[in-house]
Amino acid sequence: MIQLSRRSAAAVLAFGLTLGTSLATPALAQLAGPRTAAATNGMALGPRVAAQQGQQEERIVAVVNDEAISQTDLAGRMRLAIVNTGLPDTPDVEQKLKPQVLRLLIDEKLELQEAKKQNLVVTDEEVDREFARLAKQNKAPSPESFAANLEREGVPVSSLKEQMRANIAWNKVVQRRIRPTIQVSDEEIDSRTQRIIANAGKPEYLLTEIFISVDNPKLDQDAHQLADKLVGEITHGANFAAVAQQFSQSATAAAGGDMGWVQQGQLEPALDRALQRLPTGQVSVPLRGAGGYYIFLVRDERTVTGGDPADIEVSVGQVVVPVPPGADVQALGQTVKKIGDTSHSCEALAAAAKANLPGSTTRAQPMTRLGDIPGELSKLIGRLGVGQATDPLETQAGLMLLMVCDRKVPEGSAPPRDQVANMIGGERMDMLQRRNLRDLRRAATIDIRS
Repeated sequence: MIQLSRRSAAAVLAFGLTLGTSLATPALAQLAGPRTAAATNGMALGPRVAAQQGQQEERIVAVVNDEAISQTDLAGRMRLAIVNTGLPDTPDVEQKLKPQVLRLLIDEKLELQEAKKQNLVVTDEEVDREFARLAKQNKAPSPESFAANLEREGVPVSSLKEQMRANIAWNKVVQRRIRPTIQVSDEEIDSRTQRIIANAGKPEYLLTEIFISVDNPKLDQDAHQLADKLVGEITHGANFAAVAQQFSQSATAAAGGDMGWVQQGQLEPALDRALQRLPTGQVSVPLRGAGGYYIFLVRDERTVTGGDPADIEVSVGQVVVPVPPGADVQALGQTVKKIGDTSHSCEALAAAAKANLPGSTTRAQPMTRLGDIPGELSKLIGRLGVGQATDPLETQAGLMLLMVCDRKVPEGSAPPRDQVANMIGGERMDMLQRRNLRDLRRAATIDIRS
């Protein structure tokens, strides 16, 4: 299979790095979606579109601020999408892929238009250099042979080059408009550093993600359905990194969704809890976060520590709920789990158990070294953050919840301050560039005819 490098939505893989065209490894093409677009029907064609129609004897599938997207444009990009991801080349897949690819083409029009508005020019030489770099990445003897390989796969070279042009243009827009606005305060660095230190001794995950944004609550169901479809295709053999490069709307999509090592506590609480339950090598179901849906793949796991994990000290709260004869254990377990998920301190857990779980008993264990706690229990507790509970555990005494009330970690667990600043800045850059593109969509006049 030909591997084609993704154009990054903003190519912000580290805040401290200057933005480039960022067609990065793994070398697979990006066709990000689904991206929402306002649609207006029945609008009159402007002179530029009319001229384009006059040059083509084919149907126009969309008009973006008086610029047309043709059926040929869509067909070429569809083929690029199929080749890149390894998705089945079937009418059903093509039908499901079509709206996402069209939305990508619409976004690229908006990106190019915004660059032109700011007098930012992308030259043919820049595109050719990127194409040559991509050919080298794919171990082609020359750009010409790489182009010939594309054509043999039915992928128009013009489709890839136009994608590259939009990528370069958008990176220039982000570099000029967004990057200078990013500031990270000492207080933010201190706060994030303390959070990282507090997670010492817990697992961190080598994580890959796909992020499907939800700009409009009305489109939540569409985004969820797409995420479900992607999980299904990955489960049946589609390459996770290639699908991430095509569909993910996070800056990590430039690297096939690679997030690197992610500590517990670095993600939103709901995502963090789901990650704890995801075995290495398994793909998650779509997980709803603050901005949209996430799909995760855990490639590896290790323990975070600046010293010996056995020297970490924890105090642990415990709730035991008796199971009456004939009781529905599953239903009771769901109630117990909900209390554990919604209580964020040992005091709150004890109060919730007393109010909602008749007959339950609570106790608190004093500070104890993890190395002095029996093996399996130590591993289970070591995974928890402060104020975080296990799932219900079945014991002879009933259903049991454990929660870490406090944690003391060894010295030397803090990362360098510039690394923390880059982490915060990169997250903010990704958020702002997605917001900027969303605003362009909302302000545009878009007529979808396909």
